[in-house]
Amino acid sequence: MLVSRIIADPRRLRRFVRFVSPSAEAVALDVWLGPAVLARVLAPRVSRLVAVQREDPPRNWRRPRNVELVRVAGLAPELPFPDETFDLVTCGRPFHHFPRPREVLSEMWRVCRPGGWLALEETVAHEQEVRARYQDRLERLRDRSHPRYFRLSELLHLLGEAGFLVRRLQVVDLQREFNEWLLGARPSPQKVELMRRLMTGGQEADLSGLDIRAVGDTFVFTQRLAWLVAERIA
Repeated sequence: MLVSRIIADPRRLRRFVRFVSPSAEAVALDVWLGPAVLARVLAPRVSRLVAVQREDPPRNWRRPRNVELVRVAGLAPELPFPDETFDLVTCGRPFHHFPRPREVLSEMWRVCRPGGWLALEETVAHEQEVRARYQDRLERLRDRSHPRYFRLSELLHLLGEAGFLVRRLQVVDLQREFNEWLLGARPSPQKVELMRRLMTGGQEADLSGLDIRAVGDTFVFTQRLAWLVAERIA
């Protein structure tokens, strides 16, 4: 499981965990461990961290310390925990990859204690429809498993629908470089060429909303991350 150094940057993840500000006595759940980059940073900050492992780990994978792993097959929304078990619920992989996000949020609400917290770091699309579609088209060319990004307004609505009230929100700019962004996805040369054309075209009038800039033989662009901390409303 190759993970971009930008995505796995422990400095940004530590800033995110400081933003979440979990209690040292908190019992926390990561509903999708993924490459464990968030779990490694969060585990020392809470009394107990349980993480759902949804895929087989890659060869030479290093198990995170002080994390209790629970295996769940695939991306089923159901969580194998009793009601109101956790003080903090989060997601180590991008939440938008769940095929049934509303059901996942419902389960996250169920296992979270009243007055407990949901914390997400999520890439969000541009609020303008055309730019959001441009971003999703680029992502699908890079990774055909990409469904679509949520707009921030849409994500806030989903959380409210599920019974969470957002208490803290911060939008963070994430600087990406074209080849770093491709790492781990392995698109075909034809798709890479098409992405390059879209990147070139996207510079005009900022059609993508990504602030794409050509730098030598590559591109740099800006993705928006939303950091959200929401309270479970009983």
